[in-house]
Amino acid sequence: MTDFVLVHGAWHGGWCWRHVAERLAAAGHRVLIPTLTGQGDRHHLLSAETSTATHVADILALLNREEATDAVLVGHSYGARPTALATAHPAVAHWVSLDGVPVRDGEALLHGTPAEVVERSRAELIDGIGAPPLPAALLGVPEDHPRHPWVVRHLTPMAWRVFEEPLPPLPPRFATLPRTYVAASGNRLDGPRRGLAQARAEGWPVVTIDSGHELMVTAPDETARALLAVAGLRER
Repeated sequence: MTDFVLVHGAWHGGWCWRHVAERLAAAGHRVLIPTLTGQGDRHHLLSAETSTATHVADILALLNREEATDAVLVGHSYGARPTALATAHPAVAHWVSLDGVPVRDGEALLHGTPAEVVERSRAELIDGIGAPPLPAALLGVPEDHPRHPWVVRHLTPMAWRVFEEPLPPLPPRFATLPRTYVAASGNRLDGPRRGLAQARAEGWPVVTIDSGHELMVTAPDETARALLAVAGLRER
């Protein structure tokens, strides 16, 4: 049995992994799904202090509390950043970036974003601290998809601070762990494009799924199979 730890991205929560988790559990594995502070059912905890470090602490606390071992740690989109930092935990045996953003020391999520776009986004913040969700269709769930209303209902604002702050130094373990990038062929967002470019430049194995960016929602079968494969496992 393998422990799969599935970490969502910006504006999401543990809810988004429902269909992938069902498939991994049916294959006989334990699935651990945190909801990061300030997101999903924990959106009431969003504050000006919510940071990437907060989210790393969420993941490490889960690994400790559940006494995880031989864990496949998966980060979707923004989730690639806190999961990469959480590879410091000895329980992590494999790191997977699921259509994730780049993970480079000192680089902010907004790296390369035009100043006028940043200022416009800052002006639209909720209570001065929360970035409103992007449209679900832009995130990769078309309006005519049966799960589109479900996604729209559950998206919540994201701490603006995590977009502006630089990524702290990655732990030494990150460089020696098996790493895999799972790409969504239909992604329309710049961050994951740059994440894929990093994976290719650094020689990580890349698996491509025919899906938009929300591949855990729109392609759960393929996503679960990819995660099992990168862990050297098979469906029952």
